[in-house]
Amino acid sequence: MKRDSSTIASGATLDFDVCVVGAGPAGIVLAESLSRSGLRIGVLESGGERPAPKTQEFAAGESSGIPYYRLERARTRAFGGSSWQWSDGGSNWPHAGGMRARALESLDIEARPEVPFSGWPFGIEELAPWYTAAEERCRLPAVPGIEALRDAGEPLLDLGPTLAPVVSTFALPDLFTSLRDLEVTSNVSLILRATVLEMLLAEDRASVGSLRVAAAGGGWFTVTARQFVLALGGIDNPRLLLASRFGRPGGLANPNGQVGRYFMEHLHVESGVFQPAPGAEAAFAFYRRHLFAGLPLGAALQVSAETRRSLGLLNAVVEFRARSPLFLSPGVRSLAELAWVAGEHHWPPALGRHLANVAAHPRAVANGVFDRLAQRGRLGGTATTLIVTAEQSPNPRSRVTLSKKRDQFGVPLPHLDWQLTELDTHSIRATQDVIDAAIQIAGLGRLEQKWGETSPTPYLHSCHHHMGTTRISPDATTGVVDANCRVHGLTNLSMAGSSVMPTGGGVTVTFTAIALAYRLAAHLQKVISAPAR
Repeated sequence: MKRDSSTIASGATLDFDVCVVGAGPAGIVLAESLSRSGLRIGVLESGGERPAPKTQEFAAGESSGIPYYRLERARTRAFGGSSWQWSDGGSNWPHAGGMRARALESLDIEARPEVPFSGWPFGIEELAPWYTAAEERCRLPAVPGIEALRDAGEPLLDLGPTLAPVVSTFALPDLFTSLRDLEVTSNVSLILRATVLEMLLAEDRASVGSLRVAAAGGGWFTVTARQFVLALGGIDNPRLLLASRFGRPGGLANPNGQVGRYFMEHLHVESGVFQPAPGAEAAFAFYRRHLFAGLPLGAALQVSAETRRSLGLLNAVVEFRARSPLFLSPGVRSLAELAWVAGEHHWPPALGRHLANVAAHPRAVANGVFDRLAQRGRLGGTATTLIVTAEQSPNPRSRVTLSKKRDQFGVPLPHLDWQLTELDTHSIRATQDVIDAAIQIAGLGRLEQKWGETSPTPYLHSCHHHMGTTRISPDATTGVVDANCRVHGLTNLSMAGSSVMPTGGGVTVTFTAIALAYRLAAHLQKVISAPAR
């Protein structure tokens, strides 16, 4: 059942077995799965059926540290959450978007001595059945094996034991933006334009008693439930915990100041140029997003797990992009960086060096601007650059806190202080060095203009993958939730989504967030059906 919050009488109280706050992919999957048990499920979504500029204002915030996207652009308030950002609506799928679906690897969730604060409390085998459920929900086709791709004539290179090809497929971009799945379920109440302002503790102080919710049009109402789940993402999950003080200055479930810490992203940078040996120009055409027998594939190179372990490197995947030769000009690349930060209202790092590059290469800059305006692109050019998507190490100094500014409802805005460590940038450069060595040994060419070799160093972008801020941990001294995603110290509050991930690997987060949502749903069903003690 779907309803708008404006139809709820001000001061009313709604009661459910489970209340899910947030209707992004994790929240939707959780509600779908729980609904099959016959439980009364309430889903509260701050946005409407589709994104709207006015609602997006609710997602505003502040940022410091490493320059970041404007927060109202980094996540979406609407049914379907930030899955709306996957593409332009599907008109150019799979090239314009869709969820890249690939599971984490065993090494990604192991405790690694070279990666402080790493390690999940269970092995990859614990996630395997839930990844299978996620594949079925996302209607993913089977990914062809490496040998099958070779047999079909795909140019997968043998670059020795240090490198391995990785292949993933893409889900359709509208998987979670339609109401059809929840509308047909009579025991699920989806309430749109309902913004949770705070959580209130029960009399026992060991559980959440109710939520205070702002309705569209100025009213408010209360929600009670046996179990509550926050599925608001890696910025708003900690924000709501921190804003729900209830006599606790640090917010709920935050006795050791862990809520909001360990904010992680996937680092995305175009750095490095492939200079092929004669006859090897097309050798790396496979390692990019393309169609194979009508199946959308995302192929990349990756340093093998054994090599990463021996060198102490974080995970990263590397794709190869055909570029206009103009893009290799320092002036054109600096202009591209300046255009991005201008759109995000930031002063860029090394502003003077960027301006000097633009001034020193006027002809290339003019031709680049003309190409852009004419939308010619010259993708058939001879330049090939590297696109690196890299894991970020957990860092307690990288965190979400509350701003002194408040939103329309009087709730403090989130403040993101994104910070990196030396390991993060070292791993990007070392990954390129490993690839360069393997390419040269194979006689295929070499890499130039690697990370750290150009001035200024290419800017590290993020991927809107907000992880780690309510991380899984053995106890409240090192994180926020236990192995079952229940908040330490509260008996009936759980977290869903990528905010619980202690590490993020080198792949996109939604597929794992969906798997974790299925796992959480199974756990909650057991908790609710268990006899009272």
